[in-house]
Amino acid sequence: MHTALATTLSRVTGRIRFREWSAWTLAAVMMVVGRLPGHGQEWQSLFDGKTLAGWAITPFGGHGEIEVVDGAILMNQGVLTGVHYTNTIPKINFEVALEAKRVLGSDFFCGLTFPVKESFCTLIVGGWGGGVVGLSSIDYADAANNDTTKYMKFDADRWYRIRLRVTETNISTWIDDERIVNTDIVGKTITLRPGDIELSKPLGIASWSTTAGLKNIRLKRLDAVASPKPTPKPGADLLSPEIRRDAAKLVAAATNQTQAWQRLASMCDQFGPRFSGTTNLEQAIDWVMAQMRLDGLDNVHGETVPVPRWVRGQESIELLQPLSAAGVVERLPMLGLGGSVGTPREGIVGEVMVVLSFEELSNRVAEAKGKIVLFDAPFTRYGETVRFRVSGANEAAKAGAVASLIRSVGNFSLRTPHTGMMAYSPRVRHIPHAALASEDAARLARLVERGGRVMVRLKMDAQMEEPGVSRNVIAEVRGREHPEEVIVLGGHIDSWDVGRGAQDDGGGCLAAWEALRLIRQLGLKPRRTIRCVLWTNEEFGLAGGRGYRDEHAGEMDNHVVALESDNGTFAPRGFGFVGSDAGMQLVQQIGELIQATLGVNAGKIQKGGVGADVGPLLERGVPVLNLNTDDTRYFWYHHTESDTPDKVDPTDLAQCAAAMAVMVYALGESEVRLPR
Repeated sequence: MHTALATTLSRVTGRIRFREWSAWTLAAVMMVVGRLPGHGQEWQSLFDGKTLAGWAITPFGGHGEIEVVDGAILMNQGVLTGVHYTNTIPKINFEVALEAKRVLGSDFFCGLTFPVKESFCTLIVGGWGGGVVGLSSIDYADAANNDTTKYMKFDADRWYRIRLRVTETNISTWIDDERIVNTDIVGKTITLRPGDIELSKPLGIASWSTTAGLKNIRLKRLDAVASPKPTPKPGADLLSPEIRRDAAKLVAAATNQTQAWQRLASMCDQFGPRFSGTTNLEQAIDWVMAQMRLDGLDNVHGETVPVPRWVRGQESIELLQPLSAAGVVERLPMLGLGGSVGTPREGIVGEVMVVLSFEELSNRVAEAKGKIVLFDAPFTRYGETVRFRVSGANEAAKAGAVASLIRSVGNFSLRTPHTGMMAYSPRVRHIPHAALASEDAARLARLVERGGRVMVRLKMDAQMEEPGVSRNVIAEVRGREHPEEVIVLGGHIDSWDVGRGAQDDGGGCLAAWEALRLIRQLGLKPRRTIRCVLWTNEEFGLAGGRGYRDEHAGEMDNHVVALESDNGTFAPRGFGFVGSDAGMQLVQQIGELIQATLGVNAGKIQKGGVGADVGPLLERGVPVLNLNTDDTRYFWYHHTESDTPDKVDPTDLAQCAAAMAVMVYALGESEVRLPR
């Protein structure tokens, strides 16, 4: 083999004789062509650029059309759309490379499922709203919530070079030659996220609610490589005695009063639901800023943000058949889903067709024409079940339905339907989309299962109106040495148009505000500026998070970290962190300090976890933190009429404020700036 290579090199170099090449040069060239042990074999093309030969369309429920256009596989927008490779591939020690682009949509355009020995995993590129990159799943945590989580900005209609390497000890990913994922897998559990993605095995590529292009798909086998030696972690103490002393003061001040809860109750009781584009929200913002000024906080102001406006109007669902025992038409609790179109004035009368999944609807598509499709999908995890809320109307419309309903996305109900945002595909007819309480969805399903004909009348006045204007709320404690360096913490001030938005996310706002107030009240003056941001329009468009990023675009290099609380204000359970390994060392030491001063398991630090409003900052390189809570009961109240202040425990809220206060104060006061 070496002689043949030498002959080839002599021919192509002409005047250079092989004996003049050093052994080192020969080795380097052989590495390039992949012939030395440890560097694998040649790349093998898996896609001919003309047909789907060697590939099959993955039978996801609700998939879009797939075609080969201009040398690329085009996966048109559906719910989950994909292809899988039908030939044998290695289970370990290999690389896969391809080019991928997002053509239309805002979620992942490359969900690359691949083997890892006897298990499987998925590389997500552009997920969770458009920018998350990571592996699903590592130790049962999704790509947005483990140590592989990264956030990038992906431009539409641009090809990105993606390369994945899988060895006995490591999974790594490069995007445009930058190493984005580098995780050791020894001792970790590698699995697929439960659900339809299982159909992508052993090697498949999928997109979620997004039109994606794929080309230049290749595979290379690698020789086994030795396990790397672990790198010892630095052990320096990064927190001064003064920070530890002040942390104890903050915890004591937070947990010996209920001012945060009193203010939360006042805001919710006075102003009601705070939906973006409404007077309620703007009056609540005025009240918050007035109170912040009374607290003596610095630089209190609002930053204008354009927001979309959706109006619910009057709505109802009536059960026409079967009638009650008394022969009366029964009215069922319901909530239209945010962004839905309305019905004609007289409503829509239709027979209910019940399905459990998009796949079942696809298999029974002939039955759906003219029906009202009810997705009676039981709650598993929010990230899994929410797809019926987001995309159910599109799938029902493609099947010929006149309207669609879902079982509310929640794990508990007292006939309390849950609202939330939905989205229409431009490729389908827009039909009304609403949520039933889980009890009523299950009841209609039982009636149909017994062979009965179920008829309902759906009325909805819902409509989009002209865009409006809202504000992000800003307040600070200015830094004494480096005021230009900013620690951000906050939650979203808007809520849905039902309930009072106490858990989602009034409590998160009040915890962040209270953390800043306590720092001011105790006379603490950190080195860096600590800035509370209450974002607007998180629930219906995320305009606040993007608006803050754009308003402060020139300051991104001096944004040290951004902390968000949007998981309800139950007992704190630590923080998720997305940033550098060196940054993790500092955050973990602060977590240990929180645990020592506050207890209640509030100091655990885990890798991964990106809140919606800090996502645009992570996209620009800012490390992010996410307050974790005991969210066992969060989806009891989430997006319902029952999200009221009595569901927030004053002690839990005070502990959340204490944990956030210690975290941001320590980051602001530490002599070491959080490394990126």
